[in-house]
Amino acid sequence: MLLSELIKKIKVVEVRGNINIQVKGLSQKIDLVKKGDLFFCYKGVNNNGHDFAYKAKQNGAVALIVEKFVEVDLPQILVKNTRKIMPVVCNIFFYDVLKYLYLIGVTGTNGKTTSTTIIYDLLNTNGYKVGLIGTNGIKFLNRKINSNLTTPDTVELFYIFSKMKNAGVKYVVMEVSAHAIALNKLLGIKFEVGALTNISQDHLDFFKNMTTYAKCKLKFLNKNYCKNIFINVDDKKGQLFSKIINTNTITYGLENPSKCFAIDIKYNLESTTFLANVFDDVLIVKSRLSCKFNVYNLLLAISIVKFIGLDKNQILNGIKNLSIVNGRMNLYKLKSGAVAIIDFAHTPDGLKNVLENLREINKNNKITTIFGCGGNRDKLKRSKMGNIASTLSDKVILTSDNPRNENPLKIINDIKKGINKNNYLIVENRIAAIEKVINESSKNEIILIAGKGAENYQEIKNKKYLYNDKFIVEKYLI
Repeated sequence: MLLSELIKKIKVVEVRGNINIQVKGLSQKIDLVKKGDLFFCYKGVNNNGHDFAYKAKQNGAVALIVEKFVEVDLPQILVKNTRKIMPVVCNIFFYDVLKYLYLIGVTGTNGKTTSTTIIYDLLNTNGYKVGLIGTNGIKFLNRKINSNLTTPDTVELFYIFSKMKNAGVKYVVMEVSAHAIALNKLLGIKFEVGALTNISQDHLDFFKNMTTYAKCKLKFLNKNYCKNIFINVDDKKGQLFSKIINTNTITYGLENPSKCFAIDIKYNLESTTFLANVFDDVLIVKSRLSCKFNVYNLLLAISIVKFIGLDKNQILNGIKNLSIVNGRMNLYKLKSGAVAIIDFAHTPDGLKNVLENLREINKNNKITTIFGCGGNRDKLKRSKMGNIASTLSDKVILTSDNPRNENPLKIINDIKKGINKNNYLIVENRIAAIEKVINESSKNEIILIAGKGAENYQEIKNKKYLYNDKFIVEKYLI
């Protein structure tokens, strides 16, 4: 496609060089630049793309979009904000791919992966051509692609959209991260359906305070991004947002008046049942997903697919065939008679929800919690999670998560500051921590292994090592 065609819908400050040249591809990452690419230069969180302009030329780039001109002999398109124009250029390059896709975006601190996976499964089971983009990777039809980000960068996202569209996908369900919203990755992308699960503490290393974090979520929940919005009104911010959002809003919840709600909830470690009233249609829901927070996830998913067009029987058939979400409340029965649960809970609210539900389900069982916190991330949540784990567990094992560039023992010490009982032990090595607890476990004990979920690596000193909690637990199964 001609460069002149690609920039025809964006506001250009100045052009230098010949724009009647062919562009064969797009790139915003220097290590992915190919021959014939248009390279987007912008200032990122850690790097400035303008510093890589010459290398982009060496790698084969034929033109640059810049926020300041650089000393590189390539055609350059000067714009005020590269990130803001990227989605426009991408959509033109991929022949208006957004016109062909029905986009469903779910944002929130917790529950995004489970909710989007349920929506994907319900649609897929009923014959809809559907794709899924999120923390656990990318799926469509019979394909699975790994992804390093919950919400891919703009150019990668459009390549995924294009692949899905070309494969016949019509519906795309995706997780929308706060970082993606803040960094304008989704500008110009219109979702038929958007949703908010909840807002609680996370990512304060980036957002600095909860007010900024909440405002970022609200930025997505308006008519510029979403035609219709589903919002959890049991969440305090969700309740507030539902009153000020400027587009069609559908509320859901368990405790406050809402359009879609659930009652008569019963759950144990292995299943959940409840009555769902969804747009005045009543469903008796029976699911293998356990705990109260999964009732919210199921209710949101059921409400959205009903809105899209699935009928009661299709929904119930889909729920009957739901797969367990990888890394979310995955239950394993051990030889010792204990039960191990692997869950991604990595925020104060997420850990609290899991432990409170486990306490409610198994009032007389001993609960041992194994967890750590990620390095180079929100440090304020560490002591809070220590307090929650110590209060709601009989025993706590503090260990490593992804320490990244931080000293693991420094992270553990930060967590320890919040512990309010002498019921903890430090075992820095995560494998050793899990094996110790399992080897010492007994009947009627619940072992919660929190924080990493489905992650298949552990990041230490900027290097990723192959690792998964499940690999360790599976050696001790019945």
